[in-house]
Amino acid sequence: MSTTIGARTDAGVNAGRLALVGAAGIAGVLGFMGGGDGGAGSDLVLLMRFMAGVKAAMALGAVALVAWRMGAPMGRGTMVAYVVATAVMAVGPGLIWNMQDVAYGAMAVHGGLSAIMLIAWRDRQGWTGVLGAAVARRRMRLAR
Repeated sequence: MSTTIGARTDAGVNAGRLALVGAAGIAGVLGFMGGGDGGAGSDLVLLMRFMAGVKAAMALGAVALVAWRMGAPMGRGTMVAYVVATAVMAVGPGLIWNMQDVAYGAMAVHGGLSAIMLIAWRDRQGWTGVLGAAVARRRMRLAR
């Protein structure tokens, strides 16, 4: 059995994207469960919830970027690492929103983002291939 997942038409890529979105979605929902504001003042709650929104946007962007990367061949270990890192990143905003585990939420967001950056650094050839193909498609469209 091959350890590399094939091109876009391969069912493994779609399964990887489904796992990515599912894991990030479930982690995000679990992060928001719990409720409450931890007894903090209203100005602090407003600030922290705004920060949680910004971090949720970062996590959503990371999920979209990794899902786009999954359009090219990658090893199963790399795919699993991307899925776990994005799920860890997705749980953070909910923890911050609830004001009960702000430190753990911040560690989750920044740890997940750092892990994604480390995985992407180790996966340079994959990103080069994806970006090169996107640039080539864009050039073909502009040449018409």
